Amino acid sequence: MKRIAIIGAGGRIGSMFSQELKIGNSVLGVDRNQEIERIRNGNVVLVISGKETVFEVETINDQKLVNHSFDAVFLCAKNPVTDVVKYYYRMFKESGKNIPALFLPQNGVTVIEEAMEALKDIFGEDTKKVKIARISLFNSVSREAIGEKVYLKYSLPIRLAIGPVSDISTQELKEFFNDTKIEVFEIPRYKVRDMEFSKLFLNLIGMASACHDLSVEDGFSNKEVFKEELGVIREYEKIVKNKGGKFIDFPHYPVGLMSAIFNNVPVPVLSLFRKWIGRKIEKGRRGKKKDIDEIEYYNGMVVNMGKESGISTPFNEEVVKIAKEKMLKNN
Repeated sequence: MKRIAIIGAGGRIGSMFSQELKIGNSVLGVDRNQEIERIRNGNVVLVISGKETVFEVETINDQKLVNHSFDAVFLCAKNPVTDVVKYYYRMFKESGKNIPALFLPQNGVTVIEEAMEALKDIFGEDTKKVKIARISLFNSVSREAIGEKVYLKYSLPIRLAIGPVSDISTQELKEFFNDTKIEVFEIPRYKVRDMEFSKLFLNLIGMASACHDLSVEDGFSNKEVFKEELGVIREYEKIVKNKGGKFIDFPHYPVGLMSAIFNNVPVPVLSLFRKWIGRKIEKGRRGKKKDIDEIEYYNGMVVNMGKESGISTPFNEEVVKIAKEKMLKNN
């Protein structure tokens, strides 16, 4: 039985991992006092494939973390991760206990670099000895607050891809999931970067539609919005190719095939099938609306990579602009 700390246990991804990993592992949730109180009072409700259950997990605040020893930390904090990695791993180093493996499930393609930068600041040349794993999670988790209660919804099965970044084998990674019901797709170390590129491809689909307050299905049904969606993807494909990256297929998510179709089939031909494509994507996402809150780590990331590569990204820039205006208005 592995000992696992979930940083951000009261959040969307943290609650899901806490719930699913405690099958076969010893899980301890770490969060702020406000979130801990909400969990302990039974005010966090998980709606798993339509069935409600009160979220229960042993929890502590970060000040008590050094009293425990862990095999792994699932860092379910939001981007960027640099400061939070520094905070916790400096704490682990000063405690004199073993240094737990670091699992990174955030969206985006700069997470590994940010984590490595933070660890190097703490461990120097010994950073390479810290075990790090990168996770691409395919399930979406929605959050809704009703009165004092928070409802977190996701569907089973949980599906994810995971790959080693440093000093940890795929066999070691599998041991954390052996007794769970999580479906794990293993990625070799040399393909982890391509895994990140491929996951961002999936994240980008539907962002243009969301900026127009449309679902993926409705956005793809609109000829002009569909052109925007296609423009976003094709700009990103140019950048990934420029960086020497590739899109890879995952079980249930044939990113490589989707990329080939979106990039090579003429727009007028694709447009004939746009409604069917939209319905298929919407069905796969179970009606979950795209969240524009992380726009900087989706289309914003594409814009930044485009500037680095000297590739124009007008479609992605427009999506970022609209999303930021919408968020500013909502706040």
